[in-house]
Amino acid sequence: EDATRVQQPERLWPEATFVGSEHSLIAAIKRLRAALGDEADNPKFVQTLPRRGYRFIGALETEPREPAPGTPRVRLVVLPFTNLSDAAEYFTDGLTDEMISQLGQRCRGRIGVVARWSSMVFKGTTERVSDIGRTLRADYLLEGGVRREGDRVRITARLIETSSETQLWAETYERHLTDCLSVQADVAARIAESLTLELAPDTSGPVHGVARSLA
Repeated sequence: EDATRVQQPERLWPEATFVGSEHSLIAAIKRLRAALGDEADNPKFVQTLPRRGYRFIGALETEPREPAPGTPRVRLVVLPFTNLSDAAEYFTDGLTDEMISQLGQRCRGRIGVVARWSSMVFKGTTERVSDIGRTLRADYLLEGGVRREGDRVRITARLIETSSETQLWAETYERHLTDCLSVQADVAARIAESLTLELAPDTSGPVHGVARSLA
């Protein structure tokens, strides 16, 4: 939009801000061009209008761009699974860690899995799912709980859409705790396989019908 040198400071700075002389404005425009990699003789963003002022000529995007090839279309956060009984804390944390690793390996380039250290911040949180989704820019959230009775363990996992706070999928797995590492790996692999088929099918184009297929 065109603006004279008199109008420029009024539009760019609050009323209480002192800009100074025209030389200050010229210096500010130079710094702006330097930051944008622009040139006064061959401008791509800021054009000089002789004896008037400046005009912004950069192209404005009116529609969202398609993700670059290989860019994950959806983001998933795996919240730390909750210990609902006397299950060892290391088992619950290990299961969460294994889940993140399995999903990261299986869905690389298709689902963006939020890093473990970011999701661990919400361990034991009472925040709403939608708030967690906004904070971590996650489209989906995987949460669950672990119950233990003797040498048996029951693991429940739930997939939730963060924007609508709607549960889309849930499954329960029961195992004997003869080998904790094997149980963690097996259950994590099964959950990762199910989510991969639903959230990142081997087809091109945006993900559709997630809620319908998971219901």
